[in-house]
Amino acid sequence: MPETVVHFQIRMPPVLHEQLASWAKEDKASLNALIVGLLEKAIEQHEKLAHARD
Repeated sequence: MPETVVHFQIRMPPVLHEQLASWAKEDKASLNALIVGLLEKAIEQHEKLAHARD
């Protein structure tokens, strides 16, 4: 069964978009894949810090 995908628009400064697009191109990844990966890593780090405080 295919995974459900949520579409989400985000506004960002043009310079940030250019930096992310350049990074994605260097990694031979789509901009979407790069941003999803960065968000996943940020959530993982946040959860680790939250558990460390418990």
